[in-house]
Amino acid sequence: MNRLAPQPPAHAPNSPRNTGALGLPSGSIRAILTLMTVGFITLQTARGERVGLLWFESLMIVLAHYFASRRLVQMPRHLRERLIAEGVLEAEPNPLYLPRHSLRLIIIAAFATLAAYLFSKGRLLDPVAVPIFIAVGSYFLGIAFHAFMSWRRQGQPKAIATRFDDIRAVFTLVAMALVIVLQLSGWQSLVPHGEKLEALPLALMLFYFGSR
Repeated sequence: MNRLAPQPPAHAPNSPRNTGALGLPSGSIRAILTLMTVGFITLQTARGERVGLLWFESLMIVLAHYFASRRLVQMPRHLRERLIAEGVLEAEPNPLYLPRHSLRLIIIAAFATLAAYLFSKGRLLDPVAVPIFIAVGSYFLGIAFHAFMSWRRQGQPKAIATRFDDIRAVFTLVAMALVIVLQLSGWQSLVPHGEKLEALPLALMLFYFGSR
């Protein structure tokens, strides 16, 4: 009677599936593009040069990719290590072989350093820098708010959490609608500091998406 030989794991540790483009770990090209985008934007802002719209949109893509909440099933570390040892999961290196969460920390550190530099030069409220800080700050504030509320909601009834989500959604929608009405009607000049209302929709949206 023929005995079936034990089958090796579907993918050996050095198989091509563990690498992405240019032989680098999966996600490395995105990481390089992220570093280039954040580096260019922070340098231009530090030099007092206005960042173009396309670069601004690229920054929003970067933030959404690295900081958006991902609804994935989290498994304990010891279980993941056991599955990797058994060949069920692949032990994939992190992008650019950097420690986990390094890209997120680099992005945060880059804008924190930019803020500190501009503050030291008395340029923190520079018209070139304000839109960048409104966008990045609103998104990060939303993320921090989400983390805080997730901690507060532990053990609370689901109905309370749902009611709070409804209140937040209504507030954001009403504020956005009000800004749109003021701008379409031409009443923006009647509101104190109305010239700054253009930044409010972006800040509201980024905060809301960051807090999801």
